[in-house]
Amino acid sequence: MSIEITVVFDVVPDRLEDVVDAFKDLCAATRKEEGALRFDAFLSQEHGSAVVLVEEWADQEAIDLHMKEEHTAAFLARVDGAYRTAPQVHRLRPLDA
Repeated sequence: MSIEITVVFDVVPDRLEDVVDAFKDLCAATRKEEGALRFDAFLSQEHGSAVVLVEEWADQEAIDLHMKEEHTAAFLARVDGAYRTAPQVHRLRPLDA
C-alpha cells in the first residue's frame, strides 16, 4: 500500500510568490524520483496564503530518499523563514484500514 501525505503551509504573505516558485521547482524535480507517485502543490482558495502539498509515495524508503535529495535541501533553504507556523503534516490512512 502506498503512503499518502498532505501538508498545509501557512505562508507569510510577502513571501508567497517566492514560495510558489520554490514549490513549482520542487514538484518538477520530485516527480522524476523513483517512488514518487504523486507530488502536487496547490494554493488554497479559502486561505490565500496557504499552500497545500499532496504527496503519494510507493513506500517509506522513497520518502527517505526524497529527503536526502539535493533539490529537497535547496527547497528547504529557499523557503526558510517563509511560514507563519510550522507546516501541518497529515499522513493519511483509509478509514477501513
